[in-house]
Amino acid sequence: MIYPKEFPRPRRPIYGNYGVKLDVTKPQPVAKVRGLRHKIGLLWPYLKEYAMISSVHGIRYLADPKMKHFERIIWLLILITTSIGAIVVYVDLNNLYQSIRIQTTIRNTMHPIFRVPFPSIGLCPRNRMNWIVLENEATSHFLGPNVSDIQKDLFIKFFYAASDPHLSRLGEMSRFFSNETLTADLHLLNGLDLAEVFKYIQVKCEHLIFSCRWRGNPINCCEYFELQFTESGLCYVFNGEISPESRRKAKDNKYYPLSTPQYGEGSGLDVFLRLNRSLITRGRRGVYLMIKQPQQWSDVVRLVPHEAHSRVSIAPRLTDTDERTRAVTPEVRRCIFPDEIDHPAYKTLPGFEYWMGNCRSKCHQENVVNLCKCNPSIFFPVTDKDNFTVCKASDFKCLYDNRLVFSTERHPEEKDYVAHLYEESMICDCFTSCKQLIFDRVFTSTPMDNNDTDTDVGTMRVEIFYQSGWFIQYQTTMRFTFVELLASFGGIIGLFLGASLLSAFELVYYFTIGLFLYLHGDRKLDDTLNQSQTHTPIINIQLGPRKITPIKYRY
Repeated sequence: MIYPKEFPRPRRPIYGNYGVKLDVTKPQPVAKVRGLRHKIGLLWPYLKEYAMISSVHGIRYLADPKMKHFERIIWLLILITTSIGAIVVYVDLNNLYQSIRIQTTIRNTMHPIFRVPFPSIGLCPRNRMNWIVLENEATSHFLGPNVSDIQKDLFIKFFYAASDPHLSRLGEMSRFFSNETLTADLHLLNGLDLAEVFKYIQVKCEHLIFSCRWRGNPINCCEYFELQFTESGLCYVFNGEISPESRRKAKDNKYYPLSTPQYGEGSGLDVFLRLNRSLITRGRRGVYLMIKQPQQWSDVVRLVPHEAHSRVSIAPRLTDTDERTRAVTPEVRRCIFPDEIDHPAYKTLPGFEYWMGNCRSKCHQENVVNLCKCNPSIFFPVTDKDNFTVCKASDFKCLYDNRLVFSTERHPEEKDYVAHLYEESMICDCFTSCKQLIFDRVFTSTPMDNNDTDTDVGTMRVEIFYQSGWFIQYQTTMRFTFVELLASFGGIIGLFLGASLLSAFELVYYFTIGLFLYLHGDRKLDDTLNQSQTHTPIINIQLGPRKITPIKYRY
């Protein structure tokens, strides 16, 4: 007995021909099948198959045979709308990623002050030249015992005019350079080492600083204050790390540069200065005070008044930059790491760590060298790596002629906001260090008490201390990294389309490898169908009614 339902039903081919229903009761014309595959609708079964199994939400409804036409149109509009929404949000997020990639936030509001070094304090007296030494000892020491009166007079007048040297105050030498005779004879002093002369005629530490206290304890002033050159000439510097001696000290002593855990008056540096009037000239009173980082060559100075008690309360500002910001250029993050020495904006003095102050000093030095073709050793360091000569006495005429340039520093962007009266200036574009320490300062001065003032000597007191035991630490980080952008993009695609990274790989696969296999499978099918048409005849079986009534036989 034969049951028709037991015959095998036709199945979909393994390779290609998706969606084509084969009728085993009729012969398949091979030529017609081949012609259809070369039409535009060749890929439609494949696309329909992808839509049926796609992991992107909504696409499967476009190929669902149970859906009506208007339902498919609705889902198509939904897919278009969500795709546009995803693109708009992603474009906005990408613009934010490209434009605002760096942000600075507060990392710690209670960072203790003992974790940063106490600032380096420089004392630069306006009357720093010992008049007696200049007139009596210095001439014979540097010019010899048989020096002529003209040369001796030139020596005294030149160093008297330059007794308060500062790169931005070269105009104070106008009285000397207004004398044409003295200017013409200045070449007679070219054989002198100007730095050594300034050290020789400098007022000694014991004649300037009377007493000192550090954290409330008396200290030997001249052991803690070191004579160093700055852009303000020779200054007595406390807690510096500039000279070879101080650098060796910092290497051997882990507590140097000095720090303090205390704050308020009496907790920092307290200096009592006594200017002996018998050693100095009249008319120049007061001391220039410089507050800088220990590894910084120089900084701006402020004149503290004479015969007064000057108090300076300081507050550190520390900004750390995350290592992930290296993914962007220094122009974007506006800071430079110490090891980025190959970047064009990396400028610092030879042998010095990169700080913004050192970059500015290097910029000033470059301007002086470009205009006067020499480096003034009383303003900038001199090393063996320099490829320029040291300024001689006659070169000070060039420094004086360009005094307006050296007295002003401008940023390249200032021209868009500030109207300058003079075009002559030094243009310096220095990035901050990616770990930048800045000291904000507040100055107050009160007259000295009568009991503390001596009429025979000039007296003043300078006290520097922290105003608080804590300060705010800032952190510069990447607002958006590429990983965060990728995660945000994944969230957008998941929100609008319900897709994932695997959905993207699936799409790529189906339109590359899958499409190739689909087309390759169609070609195999052609050969199979051709062989079946030629050698294997198709057998048509006529089946009767599907209902069969069993018949019982008796034996």
